[in-house]
Amino acid sequence: MDSDVEVRPARAGDLAACGSLAADHSGGSAGTWARAFGSLLVPGPHALFTAAEDGGTGRVVGYGKVHRFTPPLGGPPDTAPEGFYLSGLAVAPDHRHRGVGTALVRVRTAWVTGRAPCVWYFANARNTASLRLHQGLGFTEVTRDFSYPGVEFDGGVGVLCRAWLDGAGRA
Repeated sequence: MDSDVEVRPARAGDLAACGSLAADHSGGSAGTWARAFGSLLVPGPHALFTAAEDGGTGRVVGYGKVHRFTPPLGGPPDTAPEGFYLSGLAVAPDHRHRGVGTALVRVRTAWVTGRAPCVWYFANARNTASLRLHQGLGFTEVTRDFSYPGVEFDGGVGVLCRAWLDGAGRA
């Protein structure tokens, strides 16, 4: 990893940079993303919003979220299971392939340790870079037959993955 990058809980001063990264990565308005991220700033027992800061410049070069998901009552039977989910990983193009994404996954996964026996993650089946990154960090595919409220996958196929945090590698 780029040794000058620190992953830490995001702060109010990070919102504009995170919003710009989100807009570049997913589309939409940087301001809209920044406002949405503002509600995630207070870490608690059910969610954490992290920022990756370049220590040489102080610039935010990535972010990632983790949150506890509880399926809605009366939801479809294929709804993803309850648990902690990694979501919203983005890294600035000039910092990709330098270990920033790996560090963001590791810090968020470590945060879940002690809170749950496993951590979940999903991605579009077309997002092979993200799937490879997470597979290299212990995530294994569970199913492609699931739904998650408010999420539609381009091409229609999502991949639900899990990493056990006790090292048992259970299925």
